[in-house]
Amino acid sequence: MNKVLTLTLLLALTLGASAQQKPAVKKPAGKTPKKTAEIQVSTGTAAAGTKEPGRSAKIIEGLKAWDASLETLQADFTQEVNFREAGLKQSIEGTLRYVKPNLLRIEHAKPARQVVVTDKTAIWIYKPEDKQAVRTSWEAWRRAQDQNFSGILDFGNYAALADRNLTTAGGGENGQPFKVTFRPMTGGDYTLTLTLSATDYFPLEAELLVDNTVIKTRLSSVEKNGPIDGEIFKFSPPKGVEVLEFKN
Repeated sequence: MNKVLTLTLLLALTLGASAQQKPAVKKPAGKTPKKTAEIQVSTGTAAAGTKEPGRSAKIIEGLKAWDASLETLQADFTQEVNFREAGLKQSIEGTLRYVKPNLLRIEHAKPARQVVVTDKTAIWIYKPEDKQAVRTSWEAWRRAQDQNFSGILDFGNYAALADRNLTTAGGGENGQPFKVTFRPMTGGDYTLTLTLSATDYFPLEAELLVDNTVIKTRLSSVEKNGPIDGEIFKFSPPKGVEVLEFKN
């Protein structure tokens, strides 16, 4: 399980986290129109703050309100992961499907097919070309990652993320997007900046800098609160696939 997978999963969780405690695999009353969102990761520079009293808090509350209203999210994505220190880049294409609170499925189409399915209790990572599937508990997988990731991996909603991090918010002047930046209060070394729609606080862009690695991701065919078949979050290894089990 490499950092490319880790960062992909982080980004998906950032877009899809919520505080609800019951699954919402259902057909909502209606669909919201599809839209395109772009996530750009560059230097992790913090968003400029605002001098207007209460404005920062209002932006954070707007983000929380959007998060609370989210039931499902599905999108295609293209992603460039830049390991700057090593001078390496990797491009990824795929899809993500999310149902609150914890159901997530990520499928890579390029550079190699890969399926990640988790309910934040167990996690499956399946590589068809290798005829191999890895299964472990969510907690065991999370603990195996670099500690710099832990501040992002274990959040369950934007409210908790704001409580555990130093938060800066601003923007929104003349119809421009809002910006919210999260940095760890203690320990960890990452910067996460969300660019929010000026109309509904939807995270149009996210900037993530961690371990001198940057990500640039573009989402397309974004659909919020549309119906998603809960069966896609149930994974069974195909016949002939080697299963590697990692215990706690």
